[in-house]
Amino acid sequence: MIMNSATTNRPPGESSGTKKRHRSGEAAENRVMALVNEAIQAHRLSPGDRLTERELSEGADASRQAVRNALVRLAEAGLVILTPNRGARMMQSSPETTRQIMRARIVNEGAALQALAGRLDEEGAARLQDILRQEAACYDEGQINEARQFSRMFHMTFTELAGNTMITRFVRELIACQPLLGAHAPNRKSGFSGVPAHTKTLAALLQGDGHQAEAMNTELLRALEREFLQEIAEDQN
Repeated sequence: MIMNSATTNRPPGESSGTKKRHRSGEAAENRVMALVNEAIQAHRLSPGDRLTERELSEGADASRQAVRNALVRLAEAGLVILTPNRGARMMQSSPETTRQIMRARIVNEGAALQALAGRLDEEGAARLQDILRQEAACYDEGQINEARQFSRMFHMTFTELAGNTMITRFVRELIACQPLLGAHAPNRKSGFSGVPAHTKTLAALLQGDGHQAEAMNTELLRALEREFLQEIAEDQN
C-alpha cells in the first residue's frame, strides 16, 4: 500500500473551501513522484509491487495524465518498470542491477567528495555532523529503518553541498532505489552500520583530503553492495 493512514487527498490545514492545487502539470507530477519515493523509503513498497493510477491519483491529488507522466519519469530513473497492457510495477532487485547502481554511486559520490574537500564551510559541516549524530542515535536505539534513512541523507547531503546539480540529481535517483535492493526489510537484523565510515569521511572532508574521503566512501559502498548481494541470495533460497 502506497498511502498510510496519515495520507490524505488534501494538504494539512486545507479545507474544502480552499482553492485546490493544480492536478496537472509538473507540480502534480512531482507530488506523484514524492508519494512513491516516500513509500519506498518507508518500506511500504517492495520490489515487484504493482502501482495503480487510481491510488496514485488520489494520494497525490493529481490527474491520471499527471500520474502517467510521473510513472514515465520514475521508469527513466529506474524505479519503475512499465509494461504495455500490464501497467506499472516497482523495479525488481537483481545482482546485476545492484552492482550497476552501487558502482554508479561510487563514481559520482567520489567526484562530489573530491569537489567538496577543502571548501566545506561551517554550516555544511554542521549539517553533516547533525545527520551523523542522528544516524548513530537511531542505531543505538535499535531503530534500524530510521538509521538507514539518515545514512542515505548523509550521502545526499554531501553530494548536494558539492554544488554540482547534475551529480546531485543522479545520486538522489540512485539512492532512491536503495530500499528496493535486496530484501532489506524494515528493521531487518544486520550488523551493518555506516556510522564509522561516515565519521571518517567527514573527518577527511574537514581536513581537505578529498582522496581519503573518497576512499572511505568507496569502501563503505562496496561493503554495502556485498550486504545487498547477500540479502538477494538469501531471499532466493
